[in-house]
Amino acid sequence: MENDYKVVPEELAGKIVEEVAIASHAVVIKFTDGTFLDIYAQGPIKTSTNKLEK
Repeated sequence: MENDYKVVPEELAGKIVEEVAIASHAVVIKFTDGTFLDIYAQGPIKTSTNKLEK
């Protein structure tokens, strides 16, 4: 898989998450403005929830 797309963290700041879907090889985050952030891996990925430190 090539890196065809680049995520710019500043462009995600302030967006509100509407929905999250987690599968064994992907995480898809849908924002309320209709945009998506897709995260893919060739192997299985592990997910967890925690608070982000600022």
